[in-house]
Amino acid sequence: MTVRLEKAQIDTALPRIKPGLNQYLSIQKDRYTGDIRSNRSFKRQFNHFYRVRRGVEWQSHFFALLESKKSRQTQFSEVFDALHKATNRYEASFASKLLATINPSMPIIDSIVLRNLNLKLPAWNTKNRLARICELHSTLVVYFNEFLSTEKGKYLVQQFHAMYPDADVTGIKILDLVLWQTRAPRDTQ
Repeated sequence: MTVRLEKAQIDTALPRIKPGLNQYLSIQKDRYTGDIRSNRSFKRQFNHFYRVRRGVEWQSHFFALLESKKSRQTQFSEVFDALHKATNRYEASFASKLLATINPSMPIIDSIVLRNLNLKLPAWNTKNRLARICELHSTLVVYFNEFLSTEKGKYLVQQFHAMYPDADVTGIKILDLVLWQTRAPRDTQ
């Protein structure tokens, strides 16, 4: 299954992304201004936008990892493994959010996005879970890029730039924002 968005869904979702888009642009602007570990404003924005609900110790590990990776090319598997080693948790969504912050051409593993694509994270007891989650992220990269090369994908990017001409955002992030807004009413709470 690939990304399935109709023009009407795109047209409905694009106006809804404005508040989140502004938060995202602020995060992206501030990611290289100083040491993230001590930047309270950045961390507050990041936590709000990405709905980080973890304790101080977890956040300390997460933002230290983000700081160490922010100026380097890295792969999802590397971030995912490093976050697991630091927190002793498999945090696919947060690893993908960290990666997408430093490389905006990477998609985010998010329950709403996955639901829109009829995909699921492997269960906690799945054999080779780490590898399967990395495969899932690779599948998202393929699906996002395939969609963006279609007529509807090009329509999405064109409409986004018409609505938000000053926003410097990758096609992947545009699609991510729209998929996140294309959800059932029960997901909005």
